[in-house]
Amino acid sequence: MPKTKIVATIGPKSFNEDVLTKMIKSGLSTIRINTAHVDLPYIGQVKKMVDGLNQKMGSHVGIMVDLKGPELRTGTFKGGKLDVRRGTRFTLAAEDKTPDISISHPAILDHLKEKDMILFSDGRIRMRVVSIKDSTATVEAVDDGNMRDRSRINIPGKFLPIGSVTDRDKDFLKESIKQGVDFFALSFVQGKDNVIELEELIHENGGDQFIVSKIETKSGLQNIREITRVSDFIMVARGDLGVELPLKEVSLAQKRIIEESHKEGVPTIVATQMLESMVKESNPTRAEVSDVTNAILDNADALMLSEESSIGDYPVEAVNFLSDIAEYVESKQISLVEPVEFLGNRVAYSIARSAKNIANEIDADAILAFTKSGNTAKMISAVRPNVPIYAAVISSRMANKLNLYRGVEPVVFAGEESMGIDLVSALSFFEAHSSLKKGDRVVLTSGAPYFLFGGTNEVRVSTIGTFIGRGYPSGKSVKGKITRNPDEKREILLVESDEDISFDRIGKYQAIIFTGNVSNKMRETLRDVGITVLHNTRLAVYIKDGEDVFVDGETGVIIH
Repeated sequence: MPKTKIVATIGPKSFNEDVLTKMIKSGLSTIRINTAHVDLPYIGQVKKMVDGLNQKMGSHVGIMVDLKGPELRTGTFKGGKLDVRRGTRFTLAAEDKTPDISISHPAILDHLKEKDMILFSDGRIRMRVVSIKDSTATVEAVDDGNMRDRSRINIPGKFLPIGSVTDRDKDFLKESIKQGVDFFALSFVQGKDNVIELEELIHENGGDQFIVSKIETKSGLQNIREITRVSDFIMVARGDLGVELPLKEVSLAQKRIIEESHKEGVPTIVATQMLESMVKESNPTRAEVSDVTNAILDNADALMLSEESSIGDYPVEAVNFLSDIAEYVESKQISLVEPVEFLGNRVAYSIARSAKNIANEIDADAILAFTKSGNTAKMISAVRPNVPIYAAVISSRMANKLNLYRGVEPVVFAGEESMGIDLVSALSFFEAHSSLKKGDRVVLTSGAPYFLFGGTNEVRVSTIGTFIGRGYPSGKSVKGKITRNPDEKREILLVESDEDISFDRIGKYQAIIFTGNVSNKMRETLRDVGITVLHNTRLAVYIKDGEDVFVDGETGVIIH
């Protein structure tokens, strides 16, 4: 599976157990529910299906509920449309004033000024403010066209006091918290207060969901730094952002949003029209493949499908293409940058960088992060190591959340938080419940001592397998059967000191483990003939003759 995560919007073409199973196998990390097109019971129906598939497949697919938010729209027109000609003037006001164009939030008129530009119908029709008097704006058309009932209105660059959560959104929020979803996506975020408002509502209703702030307005782009500081994820929502900004600016805006978010270690999701042609076609266009590639190179953590997976004819194929493209780009071992200027938790960031650097130096197979809140896994993901990150958590809900972090594979430890997890149990668990195998070298981050969850303050190196003991190493790693009898032919000999072995017999061993000290002469002799040595070894358990063991020549760890 690629390190870049995949979000897919569920809809009529994908709300099916067989289809979702195939999408999960192809790399789907999180399912998005667009509340603009569903009713309340739909949340529970999706949750039930996803929970069943997670249990059946051993996956950790999360659910993101996208709140519709307040929309600024026109009212209705006689005959269902309004003919607009360049230079024609219209009045804009509340419906009870019987203007030419009524609007859903007339309070915004108090924030307009002469020469402000107003966009209608997804930006296809522009009108300039001529004057404002008695809560009525006079506007002049800049374009020709037709405006239909309830056309979308955008006012780029203006902070509009229309709130961020509607009464309908609050109903969906309560139901979603009741069902135990994992994320809320907040639409039309203009500033940090919008995010804080949602956070307070979540807590008031007993929830702990992560917040995904959607940047789709010019105000949101201008306030990206303050929004990032109070968000769990940032979504580059290119649809409405492409209306608020000139199209030529959208690509660079995407790069800026990702860069600013990365400074805080906050992951990003790039959305809208990733593979739009696949709504009807079984293959994406070359331009779409290029767009996906560039989003990954921009340092995005996740990519999102909208209509491609909800109403499109090829939802499984769309996930497959995103996964294949991401795997190819990542296979080129392109080193993605760490945050240029990190502004978040310095302790977590230092631990994360240390883990990455050690993993690079020792050519580790993975980084293991023991985390309660998910913050350590998030920081390690942010520094972009080249190896997989396994996040050890104690609940499936936290695993569902962390599954959206780039490069992170969550593993759930059963048991009580207060008990902690010892090193032996942890390594054995990972061997049984991940793709790691005996002998793989790993970097662990944890709270010390005993891997208690919370307060991460330790980085150490270990080897996957059941821990037997550890000594001072010299030589390469060796795997084989062990014996205490120098006359028996085995790969590994276990003795107390160099007095227990004669020089004429050492050539038949690949490694010799000494529980006591060893003379320099013996170490040099064994090194010259290519035999691995462990001395002053301490054993945690008794080793029987004939047992298969693995000796890590760099860490001195013995496992079986």
